[in-house]
Amino acid sequence: MENNQAFGWLMKSAVSALLPTANTNINAIEGCNDISVLVDGVARDFETLLSAVSSSACTGGGANTANVPNDKSASSSDVPPTETNNNNNNSTKDNLTARLDRIKTLLYEERSASSAAVTNNNGSISLNWTPGVATEVFKCFTTNNYNDATTTTSNPIQQDLLPKLLQNLPSLPFEARKSISAIFNYLLVCGLDGVDAIQFASVSTAFAAYVLQRATLIIGTFVHCHDCKSQGKSEGGSGGGGGDNGVDITLLCGSMLRSSLRHASIYRWVLEDKNCEQLVYPFLDEYVHDPNFDVSSDALETVRVMFTGLAAPAGGGGGSSGGGGGVDGYNDDTDTAYEEYKQQMEGIAAEFLERTYDPIIMDRMNHKCISSNANYMTRRMSLQLLSTILLNRSNFNVMMKYISSSQNLVTILCLLRDPSPHITLDAFQVFKIFVANPGKPPEVVKILFDNKVKLIKYLSGLHKEREGSDEQYRDEKGLVIATLEGLELES
Repeated sequence: MENNQAFGWLMKSAVSALLPTANTNINAIEGCNDISVLVDGVARDFETLLSAVSSSACTGGGANTANVPNDKSASSSDVPPTETNNNNNNSTKDNLTARLDRIKTLLYEERSASSAAVTNNNGSISLNWTPGVATEVFKCFTTNNYNDATTTTSNPIQQDLLPKLLQNLPSLPFEARKSISAIFNYLLVCGLDGVDAIQFASVSTAFAAYVLQRATLIIGTFVHCHDCKSQGKSEGGSGGGGGDNGVDITLLCGSMLRSSLRHASIYRWVLEDKNCEQLVYPFLDEYVHDPNFDVSSDALETVRVMFTGLAAPAGGGGGSSGGGGGVDGYNDDTDTAYEEYKQQMEGIAAEFLERTYDPIIMDRMNHKCISSNANYMTRRMSLQLLSTILLNRSNFNVMMKYISSSQNLVTILCLLRDPSPHITLDAFQVFKIFVANPGKPPEVVKILFDNKVKLIKYLSGLHKEREGSDEQYRDEKGLVIATLEGLELES
């Protein structure tokens, strides 16, 4: 056995020992409190990674697929190019991840201190205090120069850094992606959630305006990333350390998209007619039907936000997760402000649904999402969303149009006999609206009258076990049965 083969493991150890370790850099990053320095490092690391990805593409796989030369004269001082590239690349990834994590930590620490100060002062908010960290993070990630927005940085990669990071999420490490998403969500919702939200409202509003100016790029990226087929396995896992065929990227982009939709200006823009084909319809045509449960569930949650205007409440007041139902400068405890915000968002949703009733409700919800061809979870969640839409007072016109259709009634009657008890319960929530309508069209009355004996018998035993514990369901079912019993055809 030749020396270079017998002692190959020793040569590898010697080579690794000669390469710079990342511990020193990581420790320095974790102790850094200068946002501009951290973001500058993120820009440099990002540029290095992009160059490495580009080189890899040009060489048909690059360092990860190249063979280590078998040079008999190699010594411990001859660092193999492939190994050097791999170590440098890993070091760059580690530094990038550490810097982004440090920025996220500084944001959360500032918010924790702010919330604690408000709590300790019995809810009193100092309007003279400004969130220095959040403001600096926003400026550094979005302006051309970190200290002076009027000048242009010499490094083009630093200009509008955040959109570039979002466009290249598949090329970044798994933990770095998560930090980017957390930072993006935080900047958008820090002024919407929490007892001290009003102190962060200026940052949140400014960042929303920035996103809106670049909505075609940023929102378009979020929507496109729901198409896992277009990402492919190699992209989904290229960052290492996590990911499953791009699913993790899809979930992060879904979170960021819903955070964006919490701002009325962005929400209204997404629902404009010119954008529906690219930004709304793909969710109902493709993404909610994705075979991956996580992807389809996330897409359904985004559809719910799009069609109701309200995000689900988030846990905690930091606003890091992109959820919540707050309003600029207020929180849910401020009833008047929240109600105004809620009415505004529901008004936008109602106008959109009324305007796009046929392509959304008829062509997609009815024929695709709650049809027998859709998977179980899509049918169930779509039914729940449909009942939510119809029972919302803001959607009165949509409700009347839906329950005036005999075709829609037949669709719901079929779902009422579904083998799944969950589907039948959700279908009942829609069916009761048809029955309770005092102005039923003749064709709807005829269908109900012709089938009322069978319907009464079937409804009498429908989820009878719930009647003891669910008083509302018992009362509603009794009212529906009584209405059917008294139903008569007009002479």
